[in-house]
Amino acid sequence: MTEKLYESDSHLFEFTAKVISVEKCDDYYLTVLDRTAFFPEGGGQASDIGFIGDVFVDYVFIEGNIIYHRSKSPISGGEVSCAIDGRRRFAFMQNHSGEHIVSGIINKKFGFDNVGFHLGEDFVTLDFNGILNREQLAEIEYEANRKIWENVKFKAYYPSEGELDSLDYRSKKELLGDIRIVEIENTDICACCAPHVNEAGEIGIIKLLDFEKLRGGIRIYMKCGDFALSDYRSRYENTVKISALLAAKQDNIADAVSQLQNKLSEEKYKISKLNGKLIEFIIGQFDSNLNAIIVEDFEIKELQILADGLHKTYNKICGAFSKNEAGYNFAICGEEDELNEFFSLLKKNLEIRGGGRNGMVQGTVFADRDDLKKHFKI
Repeated sequence: MTEKLYESDSHLFEFTAKVISVEKCDDYYLTVLDRTAFFPEGGGQASDIGFIGDVFVDYVFIEGNIIYHRSKSPISGGEVSCAIDGRRRFAFMQNHSGEHIVSGIINKKFGFDNVGFHLGEDFVTLDFNGILNREQLAEIEYEANRKIWENVKFKAYYPSEGELDSLDYRSKKELLGDIRIVEIENTDICACCAPHVNEAGEIGIIKLLDFEKLRGGIRIYMKCGDFALSDYRSRYENTVKISALLAAKQDNIADAVSQLQNKLSEEKYKISKLNGKLIEFIIGQFDSNLNAIIVEDFEIKELQILADGLHKTYNKICGAFSKNEAGYNFAICGEEDELNEFFSLLKKNLEIRGGGRNGMVQGTVFADRDDLKKHFKI
């Protein structure tokens, strides 16, 4: 049995321990200590990482009551000094503790259960078996942060069997054996194996970022503490850049983007009208001895209109091509049966991605101009 130091002191990031065993497993070494503050992966949370001596530990897991520390190099025996990545662990504690506050509030306020939880390297997801809207989530977020302002206390402990029977606690699954309880003052009681903050003020901030419907319920995306600060810093830097590009105040960038979209729509309409006139001119000037044309900077939709116009005007299979990085975008029009036969032969000789029906095919051909000349009069 490995003594779980993280259960008695979640803020213990450096400690000493004795090496019990070191076992080679594939390309890794698995080390067992007599005691550890490294939290093993579990309960939706990634494991701690850090060092045992000067050897990096990249993953920690538990089997039965034994905790294994994985490393790419062997760890020497005897007593060793150990150090957890403290900033990462503390950020995980902030987010996991924040999740308990949010889940407790949702359970009490709406009766929904937390049925899924994932704590990754920079974000958290919470799954619930009920639907919430954006206004309700805003209320939950405010109430969760109020718990931080009140600095409610956290308590992690193993109750006796009699005490456990009297507790109304949350749990995602049926648990056997000793059950560890994390209790948040006037907020929540939940079974949990992970390390937590001692008081809510350590979390700093709880931010619900987004949500989506999932399997009849809802998935919430959340960041707390250090994760939330990094997220805000990134968003703020982007806001500053966008503000400068739009020459607009930060508070007005949404309106500035809306105005820009309207201008772009107007310009696209003008370009569409001009392209329509250009297509009419190309069709009128087209050499009737040819059956294809290469034009610059045409989108697929414009190639379709051009090819269709050429076909109808000159009553034969006609293609329109426009250069791209891989070859050419194309549209080809003709009488359906004749075109299908022609396109089948074309695909045997050229690498083509695309297709169509009703007398029109379109897509991308991975070829150069000389390849096209073998099949088209350009």
